[in-house]
Amino acid sequence: MPSGKPEAVALGSATLLALSAPVALTAGSAFVSSNAGPSHPQRSPALRVTQGHGSNALRPARGVAAAAGVTVSTAVLGAAAAMRRSRRPVRVAVRAVDGQWQPRTSGWEPAELQAERARAQAMPEPGNYNGPRYMGPGSVTDVFIDALLAQQQNGVILPQKDIYLMVLDVIDILRNEPTMGQVSIPAGQSLTVVGDLHGQYWDFMNLLSMAGKPSPSSPFIFNGDFVDRGSWSIEVITTIFAMKLKDPQHVFLNRGNHEMLETNILYGFAGECGSKYDMDLFNLFSEAFRNLPLCHLVDQKVLVLHAGLPGPDPRIWMPGQTHDPTDSIPLGALPSLQDIGAVDRYMEIIPTAYAESIGPTTTEKQVVDTRIMIDMLWGDPRGGDGYGPSYRKGKGVYMFGPNVSEAFCQKNGLQAIIRSHEVKADGFRWDHQKILSVFSAPNYLDTGNNKAAFLKLARAADASVAIEPVAFSAVPHPDLPPMHWQEHITQNYSHLTRTMKKKVSELSFDEFGDSDFEGLMNFDEWEPDEAEQFQEAFKVDQYGRDLKSD
Repeated sequence: MPSGKPEAVALGSATLLALSAPVALTAGSAFVSSNAGPSHPQRSPALRVTQGHGSNALRPARGVAAAAGVTVSTAVLGAAAAMRRSRRPVRVAVRAVDGQWQPRTSGWEPAELQAERARAQAMPEPGNYNGPRYMGPGSVTDVFIDALLAQQQNGVILPQKDIYLMVLDVIDILRNEPTMGQVSIPAGQSLTVVGDLHGQYWDFMNLLSMAGKPSPSSPFIFNGDFVDRGSWSIEVITTIFAMKLKDPQHVFLNRGNHEMLETNILYGFAGECGSKYDMDLFNLFSEAFRNLPLCHLVDQKVLVLHAGLPGPDPRIWMPGQTHDPTDSIPLGALPSLQDIGAVDRYMEIIPTAYAESIGPTTTEKQVVDTRIMIDMLWGDPRGGDGYGPSYRKGKGVYMFGPNVSEAFCQKNGLQAIIRSHEVKADGFRWDHQKILSVFSAPNYLDTGNNKAAFLKLARAADASVAIEPVAFSAVPHPDLPPMHWQEHITQNYSHLTRTMKKKVSELSFDEFGDSDFEGLMNFDEWEPDEAEQFQEAFKVDQYGRDLKSD
């Protein structure tokens, strides 16, 4: 390109057009407005479709080998702003536009899941395959898992029929789990907490060799970001799902920001599904991810969630706010654990939702739930008190200070909070007195030079929870670069893509103690040029929301 700046690829707006109202797809027809049934004042309780600028694209971390990033625009995800289990959703089943595949943007009805199961059961039996077969949850034993691990290390994955049925059975389990699960450490035993794995299968195998495998006497919490970035995400998620099926009451899964439709299309998992199986399986995985719990409470003392604590209320955004810890949004009201447990998690967060989350205090459930989900999937700790802007998105994602974590723990009677989401040089770090981060993907993206860690939790003599980090280093893996399978998207689904400009920055972000460590930030964003950001800062109201130009 004439500018000489790096380029990446983003999902184009032509795929779903710019929908401005909920739509329904009827057999043999085009998209039509869903006007039937009772009207809903102000906002649909099922799907809220809004138009936006779509400028919040995503930036791959530095050092990723030439794989192009892909970001999901409002046009693709606008029809999936929220999918509610409590009320029948407006149907938006996007299969194809002009014969071209599109990601499904609607939740699955029970009847649809039943039909998909029948389709999977009718798939042909695999030929020339001698590995373990999935014949239902009861078929997953220690022998099955050992055989699965061994064959995946040799490049052999489960047959297509088996993986479809496995994901469908996991969906059945997850749909019946609460947003905030309860976990108890077995007497005299330990609980293992695993951070981000990001498709680094060989490092995951090394972790299991050290921590052991999950069992009734050794429960595990997998704290999100199982997939994306690494090029063996199928192997990692297949293993985790097999363990969940074997011990559903002793293997617990939290949703991370890489269990989202948007990021999966961006960072390799969608392409890996299409390369190793097919794109319809990706749609089924997306349904499983939408049903994942957001957090787990261990012995009423330790909360385990993927990323951050709830943001400021009212949700203020201050244009021009810096990362200086003295420049902050003050602490306000904080939700209780009961409030978090009541969140309806069954939704996709669309690209415009981050900026749209900014605004005054409200009791509208959909708005409150979306705000909490954004924070729990994307937020990070910061060095100074109060709240500050995140590095990850243009607007609407916050960093939270030590007074926030202290007040949240005090209000909810918590000893500590365990989160993941960020690379840590030693694999773990006490970011605040009561905030412990754990990251389980060593030498992240083959360039991080970071260690990884997992945590062992046990009951201490004083009735508290003892937390022991166990660090480890990367092990060799086959010569395949990170995000290798993203080419499947860029080469086979070019109708989804458009070119975007990447902002390159060599700034150091350690000066105020908010970053992971010098030279390695876990960026998950693209940004407009600084000049554009500067101009846009003057086009907002008191809450940071865009003002309409005359």
